[in-house]
Amino acid sequence: MTTQLSTFKAIWLIAKREIGMIMRAKSTIISTVIIAVLIIGGLTAFKLFADRNEVSVGYVDQQIEATYFSGFLTALDDAGLEPVIETYPSLEALNKAVEEGEVDGGLIEDEQGLKVVAHENPDSAIYDAATKAQQGKSILDLSEALPGGVNDPLFKNLTEPVRVDVLNPPTEVEGSQAAVGFIVGFLLYLGIFGGGMSVAQGVVEEKSSRVVEILLASVRPWQLLTGKVMGIGIASLAQVGVYVGAGVITARVLGLATELPFDILAVGGWVLLWFFIGYIVYALIFAGLGALVSRQEDLGSVIMLPMILIIFAYMLGVTVAPNDPDSTLVAVASYIPFTSPIVMPIRSAYGVAGTGEVWIAALIGLITIPLLLALTAKIYGNGVRRSGAKIKLRDALKQS
Repeated sequence: MTTQLSTFKAIWLIAKREIGMIMRAKSTIISTVIIAVLIIGGLTAFKLFADRNEVSVGYVDQQIEATYFSGFLTALDDAGLEPVIETYPSLEALNKAVEEGEVDGGLIEDEQGLKVVAHENPDSAIYDAATKAQQGKSILDLSEALPGGVNDPLFKNLTEPVRVDVLNPPTEVEGSQAAVGFIVGFLLYLGIFGGGMSVAQGVVEEKSSRVVEILLASVRPWQLLTGKVMGIGIASLAQVGVYVGAGVITARVLGLATELPFDILAVGGWVLLWFFIGYIVYALIFAGLGALVSRQEDLGSVIMLPMILIIFAYMLGVTVAPNDPDSTLVAVASYIPFTSPIVMPIRSAYGVAGTGEVWIAALIGLITIPLLLALTAKIYGNGVRRSGAKIKLRDALKQS
């Protein structure tokens, strides 16, 4: 005689079993630590790389005309570089500093104009800035012969860039936004895909070992499906939470949080919400399709389509979106429940999608979940009861 458990107790017992199995596994602990370390290391490397916009320049004190020097500094600023200026008492001291690598290059002035001092090859930033400074000074000297001086139209045409009338300005994605978008996409792809695969593999394992027959004696198929998805989801959410926490704390410690054009803590919260939506959507699909086969070797043949969809969403988010975040393809994908869990948070990190758009996409995903549960529960319930050859999807849908 079998005893039917209450719905809540049945689902929670199955979920607790899945949580315990995953969280105690050495592979889970090791992978979580490794990925957290990679996130911390990646953000640290980004911080170090971002600080390399400095260029150090040495010159002999009081031997460069102010017009040359101000033009040189302006050219570096236009190139997005921050100069670190060092002064030396003599040309010999400057040459020694350049040779020993104390500065990236030196700047001197003689009767012919500016000259760059280099150890082996001249630093391109210093060379370009010095060239622009010398050309600017020469044009300024020539302006004295023009009727209008610096206000003469010819002088303005020589010194001012051409005017541009932009009809449809594109959305520009800053380097920090692109980096955060890539990390967000990677975490969501890793969590959703990994969680979905764990569900599918667990379904096949229970079916092939006949464990599912014992479980179905006490619980209904949809309860078993819900408990499994919930348990693996909670464990996966804990992992993603560790990754998000590592990223947010590291960003704040390194001072990156204050440099970003968005709230890094809010981005972390959105990542957790989108993981919840994306994981459930794909976990239900993977569970239903996994019930169609009885061997792990056959699993790849039935989950190919959802695998392609999630990989497509990831590639769209990290390759197309950074270059063209306003494209129709990216915009449409950010609302489709099978791609929005990855694409929409990336668009949000890029500052393209507003809060209202994000909530609309999230609402569409949440509405999709119960509809998908009803469909996949039927496939799962009919599929897990049959072992042996692979079951056709339409046969699993037809059975009662």
